[in-house]
Amino acid sequence: MRISPKLAAVGLAWMLAAVPAVASHDKSDIVSTAEGGTYVGEIKSVQYATLSLKTSPAGTLSIELRHVTGMISKYEYRIELNGGKRHFGTLGPPTKPGHLSIVGSEGALEVELSEIVGIVPIEHGFWKRVDGSANLGFSYTQANKALQYNTSGDASYRSRRNYGSLSGQSIFSTQEDGETTNQHQLQMILAQVGKGRWGLFEVGQLQSNPAQGYDLRTLVGGGATKFVVESSRKLLSLNLGMVYNREDVTDGSELDQSAEVLVAVGFRRYKRGSHSPGVQFTLATFTNVTETPRFRASLNFNVSWKIVGDFKFNFQIIDNYDSAPPGVDSQSNDMSIVTSVGYTF
Repeated sequence: MRISPKLAAVGLAWMLAAVPAVASHDKSDIVSTAEGGTYVGEIKSVQYATLSLKTSPAGTLSIELRHVTGMISKYEYRIELNGGKRHFGTLGPPTKPGHLSIVGSEGALEVELSEIVGIVPIEHGFWKRVDGSANLGFSYTQANKALQYNTSGDASYRSRRNYGSLSGQSIFSTQEDGETTNQHQLQMILAQVGKGRWGLFEVGQLQSNPAQGYDLRTLVGGGATKFVVESSRKLLSLNLGMVYNREDVTDGSELDQSAEVLVAVGFRRYKRGSHSPGVQFTLATFTNVTETPRFRASLNFNVSWKIVGDFKFNFQIIDNYDSAPPGVDSQSNDMSIVTSVGYTF
Protein backbone atom coordinates (compact mmCIF):
# COMPACT_ATOMS: atom_id res chain seq x y z
CA MET A 1 0.00 0.00 0.00
CA ARG A 2 1.43 3.40 -1.00
CA ILE A 3 0.70 6.66 0.80
CA SER A 4 0.01 9.11 -2.01
CA PRO A 5 0.65 12.84 -1.66
CA LYS A 6 -3.10 13.29 -1.87
CA LEU A 7 -3.69 10.96 1.08
CA ALA A 8 -0.98 12.71 3.10
CA ALA A 9 -2.48 16.09 2.31
CA VAL A 10 -5.92 14.89 3.43
CA GLY A 11 -4.47 13.66 6.73
CA LEU A 12 -2.65 16.91 7.34
CA ALA A 13 -5.69 18.99 6.41
CA TRP A 14 -7.82 16.98 8.84
CA MET A 15 -5.29 17.63 11.59
CA LEU A 16 -5.21 21.37 10.92
CA ALA A 17 -8.98 21.68 10.57
CA ALA A 18 -9.09 22.61 14.23
CA VAL A 19 -7.43 25.97 13.60
CA PRO A 20 -10.52 28.05 12.72
CA ALA A 21 -12.49 26.53 15.56
CA VAL A 22 -10.08 27.42 18.36
CA ALA A 23 -11.61 29.81 20.83
CA SER A 24 -9.97 31.77 23.64
CA HIS A 25 -11.16 33.18 26.92
CA ASP A 26 -11.57 36.96 27.00
CA LYS A 27 -8.48 39.19 27.28
CA SER A 28 -9.00 40.27 30.91
CA ASP A 29 -5.84 38.81 32.52
CA ILE A 30 -3.47 41.33 34.11
CA VAL A 31 0.34 41.11 34.09
CA SER A 32 2.61 43.56 35.91
CA THR A 33 6.33 43.97 35.30
CA ALA A 34 9.32 45.25 37.26
CA GLU A 35 9.61 48.51 35.28
CA GLY A 36 6.08 49.45 36.35
CA GLY A 37 4.24 48.34 33.22
CA THR A 38 0.77 46.77 33.29
CA TYR A 39 -0.46 44.61 30.41
CA VAL A 40 -4.00 43.32 29.86
CA GLY A 41 -4.66 40.30 27.65
CA GLU A 42 -4.89 36.51 27.67
CA ILE A 43 -2.19 34.51 29.46
CA LYS A 44 -1.49 31.76 26.92
CA SER A 45 1.34 30.00 28.75
CA VAL A 46 4.61 30.19 30.61
CA GLN A 47 7.33 28.05 29.03
CA TYR A 48 11.10 28.19 29.09
CA ALA A 49 11.08 31.22 31.46
CA THR A 50 8.95 33.24 29.01
CA LEU A 51 5.36 34.43 29.49
CA SER A 52 3.19 34.44 26.37
CA LEU A 53 0.45 37.08 26.60
CA LYS A 54 -2.03 37.61 23.76
CA THR A 55 -3.25 41.20 23.53
CA SER A 56 -5.68 42.96 21.20
CA PRO A 57 -3.54 45.96 20.14
CA ALA A 58 -0.10 44.31 19.97
CA GLY A 59 -0.71 40.65 19.18
CA THR A 60 1.12 38.05 21.26
CA LEU A 61 3.84 39.41 23.55
CA SER A 62 6.76 37.38 24.91
CA ILE A 63 7.87 38.63 28.34
CA GLU A 64 10.81 37.16 30.21
CA LEU A 65 9.51 35.72 33.48
CA ARG A 66 12.31 37.36 35.47
CA HIS A 67 10.76 40.76 34.61
CA VAL A 68 7.24 39.76 35.76
CA THR A 69 6.13 40.82 39.25
CA GLY A 70 2.54 39.56 39.23
CA MET A 71 -0.22 37.79 37.25
CA ILE A 72 -3.97 37.89 37.83
CA SER A 73 -6.59 35.79 36.01
CA LYS A 74 -10.11 34.58 36.74
CA TYR A 75 -9.49 31.50 34.61
CA GLU A 76 -8.07 28.18 35.80
CA TYR A 77 -4.49 27.11 35.05
CA ARG A 78 -2.16 24.21 35.71
CA ILE A 79 0.99 25.51 37.40
CA GLU A 80 4.12 23.32 37.39
CA LEU A 81 6.92 23.98 39.88
CA ASN A 82 10.53 22.90 40.16
CA GLY A 83 10.66 19.29 41.36
CA GLY A 84 7.56 18.21 39.44
CA LYS A 85 4.81 19.52 41.76
CA ARG A 86 1.59 20.61 40.05
CA HIS A 87 -1.18 22.88 41.29
CA PHE A 88 -4.52 23.91 39.77
CA GLY A 89 -6.42 27.14 40.27
CA THR A 90 -7.09 30.71 39.25
CA LEU A 91 -4.47 33.44 39.69
CA GLY A 92 -5.27 35.88 42.47
CA PRO A 93 -3.56 39.13 43.47
CA PRO A 94 -0.19 38.30 45.13
CA THR A 95 0.63 39.71 48.56
CA LYS A 96 4.08 40.86 47.39
CA PRO A 97 5.89 41.36 44.08
CA GLY A 98 7.60 38.38 42.49
CA HIS A 99 5.03 35.93 43.79
CA LEU A 100 2.06 34.06 42.28
CA SER A 101 -1.14 33.42 44.20
CA ILE A 102 -2.80 30.12 43.18
CA VAL A 103 -6.46 30.05 44.29
CA GLY A 104 -7.75 26.48 44.35
CA SER A 105 -10.54 24.53 46.01
CA GLU A 106 -8.60 24.41 49.31
CA GLY A 107 -7.75 28.10 49.41
CA ALA A 108 -4.84 30.24 48.20
CA LEU A 109 -1.23 29.13 47.89
CA GLU A 110 1.51 31.65 47.17
CA VAL A 111 4.76 30.64 45.44
CA GLU A 112 7.74 32.55 44.08
CA LEU A 113 7.68 33.16 40.32
CA SER A 114 11.26 31.88 40.11
CA GLU A 115 9.98 28.42 41.14
CA ILE A 116 7.60 28.16 38.18
CA VAL A 117 8.47 25.76 35.35
CA GLY A 118 5.30 26.18 33.32
CA ILE A 119 1.76 27.55 33.30
CA VAL A 120 -0.90 26.26 30.90
CA PRO A 121 -4.62 27.07 30.82
CA ILE A 122 -7.21 24.50 31.85
CA GLU A 123 -10.02 25.64 29.59
CA HIS A 124 -13.59 24.37 29.75
CA GLY A 125 -14.50 22.89 26.39
CA PHE A 126 -12.47 20.81 23.96
CA TRP A 127 -11.50 23.43 21.39
CA LYS A 128 -10.39 25.93 24.02
CA ARG A 129 -7.75 23.43 25.17
CA VAL A 130 -6.14 23.12 21.74
CA ASP A 131 -2.88 24.87 20.79
CA GLY A 132 -0.67 24.32 17.78
CA SER A 133 1.01 25.64 14.67
CA ALA A 134 0.98 25.35 10.88
CA ASN A 135 4.19 25.62 8.82
CA LEU A 136 5.05 25.93 5.13
CA GLY A 137 8.47 25.91 3.44
CA PHE A 138 9.69 26.22 -0.17
CA SER A 139 13.10 26.27 -1.90
CA TYR A 140 14.23 26.28 -5.56
CA THR A 141 17.66 26.07 -7.24
CA GLN A 142 17.72 27.24 -10.87
CA ALA A 143 21.02 25.54 -11.87
CA ASN A 144 19.67 22.00 -11.56
CA LYS A 145 15.97 22.93 -11.24
CA ALA A 146 15.81 21.39 -7.80
CA LEU A 147 12.56 22.05 -6.00
CA GLN A 148 11.64 21.18 -2.41
CA TYR A 149 8.55 22.12 -0.48
CA ASN A 150 7.26 20.96 2.86
CA THR A 151 4.16 21.31 4.96
CA SER A 152 3.79 20.49 8.63
CA GLY A 153 1.50 21.14 11.53
CA ASP A 154 0.77 20.14 15.08
CA ALA A 155 -2.03 20.43 17.59
CA SER A 156 -1.90 19.64 21.31
CA TYR A 157 -4.64 19.16 23.89
CA ARG A 158 -4.32 19.53 27.66
CA SER A 159 -6.60 18.68 30.55
CA ARG A 160 -5.88 18.26 34.24
CA ARG A 161 -4.51 14.73 33.98
CA ASN A 162 -4.13 14.00 30.28
CA TYR A 163 -2.12 15.28 27.36
CA GLY A 164 -2.50 14.56 23.66
CA SER A 165 -0.71 15.73 20.54
CA LEU A 166 -1.22 15.21 16.83
CA SER A 167 1.53 16.20 14.36
CA GLY A 168 2.21 15.67 10.69
CA GLN A 169 4.80 16.54 8.06
CA SER A 170 5.20 16.03 4.31
CA ILE A 171 8.39 16.71 2.33
CA PHE A 172 8.53 16.65 -1.50
CA SER A 173 11.74 16.96 -3.54
CA THR A 174 12.21 17.02 -7.35
CA GLN A 175 15.26 17.63 -9.54
CA GLU A 176 15.92 17.80 -13.30
CA ASP A 177 17.01 14.39 -14.59
CA GLY A 178 16.70 13.12 -11.03
CA GLU A 179 14.30 11.01 -9.02
CA THR A 180 11.34 12.58 -7.28
CA THR A 181 11.29 11.73 -3.58
CA ASN A 182 8.77 12.24 -0.84
CA GLN A 183 8.24 11.29 2.77
CA HIS A 184 5.27 11.69 5.09
CA GLN A 185 4.56 11.21 8.77
CA LEU A 186 1.47 11.44 10.93
CA GLN A 187 1.90 10.86 14.68
CA MET A 188 -0.35 10.83 17.73
CA ILE A 189 0.89 10.74 21.33
CA LEU A 190 -1.25 10.39 24.45
CA ALA A 191 0.09 10.70 27.99
CA GLN A 192 -1.32 10.34 31.48
CA VAL A 193 0.35 12.68 33.96
CA GLY A 194 1.20 11.01 37.26
CA LYS A 195 2.55 12.35 40.50
CA GLY A 196 6.09 13.64 40.57
CA ARG A 197 8.03 13.12 37.36
CA TRP A 198 6.61 9.77 36.19
CA GLY A 199 3.87 9.05 33.68
CA LEU A 200 2.61 6.67 30.98
CA PHE A 201 2.42 7.28 27.24
CA GLU A 202 0.90 5.71 24.13
CA VAL A 203 2.12 6.41 20.60
CA GLY A 204 0.79 5.75 17.09
CA GLN A 205 2.48 6.58 13.78
CA LEU A 206 1.81 6.37 10.06
CA GLN A 207 4.90 6.90 7.90
CA SER A 208 5.85 6.67 4.23
CA ASN A 209 9.39 6.83 2.82
CA PRO A 210 9.90 4.82 -0.41
CA ALA A 211 13.59 5.80 -0.46
CA GLN A 212 14.03 3.67 2.66
CA GLY A 213 11.97 0.81 1.27
CA TYR A 214 8.48 1.18 2.69
CA ASP A 215 5.27 2.68 1.33
CA LEU A 216 3.47 2.49 4.67
CA ARG A 217 4.77 1.93 8.16
CA THR A 218 2.22 1.51 10.94
CA LEU A 219 3.59 1.74 14.46
CA VAL A 220 1.68 1.48 17.76
CA GLY A 221 2.86 1.02 21.33
CA GLY A 222 3.50 2.66 24.66
CA GLY A 223 5.45 2.62 27.89
CA ALA A 224 6.74 4.82 30.72
CA THR A 225 8.14 8.34 30.65
CA LYS A 226 10.27 10.17 33.20
CA PHE A 227 11.21 13.85 33.46
CA VAL A 228 14.88 13.67 34.42
CA VAL A 229 15.40 17.45 34.43
CA GLU A 230 12.52 19.90 34.69
CA SER A 231 13.29 23.56 35.32
CA SER A 232 12.21 26.97 34.11
CA ARG A 233 14.82 26.91 31.31
CA LYS A 234 15.20 23.29 30.22
CA LEU A 235 13.45 19.94 30.10
CA LEU A 236 15.01 16.52 29.67
CA SER A 237 12.77 13.45 29.39
CA LEU A 238 13.33 9.74 28.81
CA ASN A 239 10.84 7.26 27.32
CA LEU A 240 11.02 3.47 27.47
CA GLY A 241 8.46 1.14 25.92
CA MET A 242 7.51 -1.47 23.32
CA VAL A 243 6.01 -0.94 19.86
CA TYR A 244 4.57 -3.08 17.07
CA ASN A 245 5.94 -2.22 13.61
CA ARG A 246 4.18 -3.21 10.36
CA GLU A 247 5.68 -2.24 6.98
CA ASP A 248 4.39 -2.53 3.42
CA VAL A 249 7.52 -2.90 1.28
CA THR A 250 7.92 -0.58 -1.73
CA ASP A 251 7.43 -2.16 -5.20
CA GLY A 252 6.52 -5.54 -3.77
CA SER A 253 3.90 -7.59 -1.97
CA GLU A 254 6.04 -8.26 1.08
CA LEU A 255 4.83 -7.37 4.55
CA ASP A 256 7.30 -6.99 7.42
CA GLN A 257 6.10 -7.25 11.02
CA SER A 258 8.15 -7.00 14.18
CA ALA A 259 8.20 -6.05 17.86
CA GLU A 260 10.67 -3.36 18.88
CA VAL A 261 12.04 -1.86 22.07
CA LEU A 262 11.64 1.92 22.05
CA VAL A 263 14.15 4.13 23.87
CA ALA A 264 13.81 7.88 23.35
CA VAL A 265 15.22 11.08 24.78
CA GLY A 266 13.77 14.56 24.40
CA PHE A 267 15.38 17.89 25.27
CA ARG A 268 14.03 21.43 25.17
CA ARG A 269 15.69 24.71 26.04
CA TYR A 270 14.69 28.36 25.76
CA LYS A 271 17.34 31.05 26.22
CA ARG A 272 16.86 34.49 27.77
CA GLY A 273 15.29 37.12 25.56
CA SER A 274 11.93 37.20 23.77
CA HIS A 275 13.62 36.71 20.40
CA SER A 276 16.07 34.03 21.51
CA PRO A 277 15.69 30.76 19.60
CA GLY A 278 13.59 27.92 20.92
CA VAL A 279 15.42 24.58 20.64
CA GLN A 280 13.91 21.10 20.52
CA PHE A 281 15.76 17.82 20.11
CA THR A 282 14.39 14.27 20.03
CA LEU A 283 16.19 10.99 19.41
CA ALA A 284 14.27 7.73 19.29
CA THR A 285 15.81 4.28 18.81
CA PHE A 286 14.00 1.06 17.87
CA THR A 287 15.65 -2.34 18.43
CA ASN A 288 14.04 -5.39 16.85
CA VAL A 289 13.45 -8.23 19.35
CA THR A 290 11.89 -10.69 16.89
CA GLU A 291 13.65 -12.67 14.15
CA THR A 292 16.22 -10.66 12.12
CA PRO A 293 18.39 -8.24 14.15
CA ARG A 294 17.61 -4.66 13.17
CA PHE A 295 18.25 -1.22 14.64
CA ARG A 296 16.52 2.02 13.67
CA ALA A 297 17.09 5.57 14.88
CA SER A 298 15.13 8.75 14.23
CA LEU A 299 16.55 12.20 15.00
CA ASN A 300 14.67 15.49 14.85
CA PHE A 301 16.40 18.79 15.66
CA ASN A 302 14.45 22.04 15.40
CA VAL A 303 15.37 25.67 16.08
CA SER A 304 12.72 28.39 15.79
CA TRP A 305 12.91 32.18 15.94
CA LYS A 306 10.01 34.55 16.41
CA ILE A 307 9.56 36.86 13.40
CA VAL A 308 6.63 39.08 14.35
CA GLY A 309 3.40 38.48 16.24
CA ASP A 310 2.43 34.81 16.02
CA PHE A 311 4.76 34.04 13.10
CA LYS A 312 8.07 32.19 13.43
CA PHE A 313 10.94 30.91 11.30
CA ASN A 314 11.95 27.24 11.65
CA PHE A 315 15.20 25.43 10.85
CA GLN A 316 14.93 21.65 11.08
CA ILE A 317 17.19 18.63 10.60
CA ILE A 318 15.55 15.22 10.18
CA ASP A 319 17.67 12.06 10.01
CA ASN A 320 16.38 8.48 9.81
CA TYR A 321 18.74 5.48 10.02
CA ASP A 322 17.88 1.82 9.39
CA SER A 323 20.46 -0.96 9.68
CA ALA A 324 18.36 -3.33 7.56
CA PRO A 325 15.85 -1.35 5.45
CA PRO A 326 13.18 -3.40 3.65
CA GLY A 327 13.03 -3.72 -0.12
CA VAL A 328 15.75 -3.71 -2.76
CA ASP A 329 18.35 -0.90 -3.11
CA SER A 330 16.83 0.98 -0.17
CA GLN A 331 18.81 3.69 1.60
CA SER A 332 19.98 2.95 5.13
CA ASN A 333 20.18 6.66 5.95
CA ASP A 334 17.93 9.51 4.84
CA MET A 335 18.58 13.09 6.02
CA SER A 336 16.59 16.24 5.25
CA ILE A 337 17.29 19.89 6.08
CA VAL A 338 14.09 21.91 6.14
CA THR A 339 13.31 25.61 6.56
CA SER A 340 9.81 26.99 6.94
CA VAL A 341 7.67 29.85 8.18
CA GLY A 342 4.99 28.99 10.69
CA TYR A 343 1.96 30.46 12.43
CA THR A 344 1.17 29.54 16.04
CA PHE A 345 -2.31 29.52 17.57
